[in-house]
Amino acid sequence: MEKAFDYLNRYIDDGSVIGMGSGSTIEKYLPAMKKHIEKNGLKVSFLSTSLKTEKALKRLNLEVIFDAESVDVAIDGADQFNDECIAVKGGGGSLLREKQIDYFSGKIILIAHMNKKVEDFNKVPIPVEVNKYLYKITQRVIEETDASTEMRKEDGGLFVTDNDNYIIDCTYENISDLSELQQKLLNIPGVVETGIFDRYIEEIVSFDEQTFEILK
Repeated sequence: MEKAFDYLNRYIDDGSVIGMGSGSTIEKYLPAMKKHIEKNGLKVSFLSTSLKTEKALKRLNLEVIFDAESVDVAIDGADQFNDECIAVKGGGGSLLREKQIDYFSGKIILIAHMNKKVEDFNKVPIPVEVNKYLYKITQRVIEETDASTEMRKEDGGLFVTDNDNYIIDCTYENISDLSELQQKLLNIPGVVETGIFDRYIEEIVSFDEQTFEILK
C-alpha cells in the first residue's frame, strides 16, 4: 500500500487544487500525503467530497476550500471497478459532491484494493441519491428500470447524505450498458445523482498488500 501511496503523491504539485475523495483507503492515504507535502514544502488546496474527509484534512492542518476556478486532479476511492476504468462509488453516501468534484476535475485517479475489481456490474449495489420529497414514488419509478431497491439505513432510520438527501441502493440482475442505465436513472424526477462513474477516470491504482498495478 505504501508504494501505491507514493505513486499517488506524484499528482500532488505545488500550487495545485486537489479534489480529495472519501473512504477507508483515502483515510489511510491522507497522512502519507501530508508527509509528502511537508517534505517538499508544497502549498496545496483541497476540495473535499465529504464532510468526513473535510474534517480529516483540517485535522492535518491542510487547507480546505469550498470553490475554485478549476480542479487539477481528483484522487478518490472506489467500491467496484473493471478493466475499462469504469467504477461504482458511493458506498459512503457522498455521491453528489463526489460526482461534482471528480467530474469537474476532468482527471480522476482512483485507488482501490484489487479485490474490488469485477468482470461486470451485475448484482453490484449501485447507490442512487434521491430528494427526500416524494422519495417513495421515486423509488417505485426506479424499480421500473428492473432494479431491486433498498433504502439505505443508519442508526435505525433512513441514511441522510451530506446534502440532506436519501440513498437508494439498486441492484440489477443484468446490466447491458452502464452508461445507458446512468442516463435512464438521471432522467427520473427526484434522482439527484448516481454512483456510476463512467467518464474521466484517467487511472485506477489497484493494490494489494505486496504490490500495485495501474489501469489506464
